[in-house]
Amino acid sequence: MDKLSAKADYTPSSQELEHYDTYGFVIMRGFLTPDQAQTIKKIAESDDNMLQNAYEKEDASGLKSKVTLWYDPGEDVFGRLSCSQRLLQEMGAFLGGKAEFFHAKLMQKQPKQGGSWEWHQDYGYWYDDGFISDAMASCYVALDPARRDNGCLSVIPKSHKYGRIRHSNIGEQVGADLERVNYLKKELGQIYCEMEAGDALYFHANLLHSSAANLSDYSRWGLISSFFREDNISIIDDPRFHKKSIALINHDNIIDGASATRHDKDFLQQ
Repeated sequence: MDKLSAKADYTPSSQELEHYDTYGFVIMRGFLTPDQAQTIKKIAESDDNMLQNAYEKEDASGLKSKVTLWYDPGEDVFGRLSCSQRLLQEMGAFLGGKAEFFHAKLMQKQPKQGGSWEWHQDYGYWYDDGFISDAMASCYVALDPARRDNGCLSVIPKSHKYGRIRHSNIGEQVGADLERVNYLKKELGQIYCEMEAGDALYFHANLLHSSAANLSDYSRWGLISSFFREDNISIIDDPRFHKKSIALINHDNIIDGASATRHDKDFLQQ
């Protein structure tokens, strides 16, 4: 375990906490340096285990996006990011209690072909994993610039306050009831979360979000780490959904000794 700085304090500001509570998300600019984001992206692009364990999800138009998902952070560079002292401290503040690692995934939208993600709530999926409440959230760290033309995340602000919405199959994906989505989008609006490489987006598990297809000449890759609050247990007897032992990593040292994944990492198999 890295030596942690006793002086490190990553408590979000009162304005950041209020924004998250009110709107269901907040963007933390410069979470990683551009060099750190570039290093992680280069490792991901050449990581055979990461690429071979990717699965595709087809959207309603037939375009596909690639995702690689795992349930134990591990000691590679991706796990080091998920176990960053800063990420866990900020996530705990937004959740209102200690943050426990659930899973992480690498989102891979290739130029001219990366498909869209339908409107959904993460808790729309995670409810079926047995979690008793929506005290869950995710942190998306941009490894590429995220723009409207390459399929950045889009959110409906304040939609997390309306509870869990029924989800059903849309193509190969599972999406939220479109009648409710369209009503809330009309009432609350829609925000495109444009980000630079290294920016981080924290968002509530009931926040409605989607992303358009990537029809640009540029890739849109990002790493999403998801967490549940310590007291939010899963009633399903599956170690993937329960508390895991992790070692905090000094945020400044995320890429020190950075390595690719091991072949025995617990990737989700589709």
